[in-house]
Amino acid sequence: MSATGTTGVDGEQPVPSVTGRRIARENRYFRTVEEDLPDRHGQPYTYHFCESLWDAVLVIPLLDDRRLIVERIYRHPYHAWMWEFPAGGIETGEAPLHAAARELEEETGWRPNRLDDLGPIEAIPGLVRMRLHLVLARDLTHVGGISHEAMEHIQVAQMTIDEAWAAAASTTEPVSAFLALGLGRLERWRNKCS
Repeated sequence: MSATGTTGVDGEQPVPSVTGRRIARENRYFRTVEEDLPDRHGQPYTYHFCESLWDAVLVIPLLDDRRLIVERIYRHPYHAWMWEFPAGGIETGEAPLHAAARELEEETGWRPNRLDDLGPIEAIPGLVRMRLHLVLARDLTHVGGISHEAMEHIQVAQMTIDEAWAAAASTTEPVSAFLALGLGRLERWRNKCS
């Protein structure tokens, strides 16, 4: 896509014009949106998607001995526990790095003394509009004081990078994109540093 957001690589078509927009439902996290636009044949089409009311952070906590702080978290849409890196919403007016430090301490009891912005991604672009900022947390200090919300069923653990990759490669249980994406960005960072 070009800098203007309307055309891109040679032959890419202009972005379709939205002719109507409706909020079907909204809660404190998301709104369900219906937008009318032409399909690729010019026929009317209604596109349904979720729009997050805030961006989020995904924190990759790396200990000095190269182990990772991870979470075993219950994800209700799957009725299953998954391995993930800590994550959470960015509050209005909050910088992503500040949100990363806050979420890490609230969910795990670890405080970062060094944060590296690994860049944002659009995690599920065909279904959910939400920017996910990936942040590497280093030089960690355990301060305790975990503060979970009522539906945050979280167990904090430590894994080696190889153990985390094995969990991300599981074929016997659901694998969270929060683990796989974090590991991918961590590998990219490690390759740049070596």
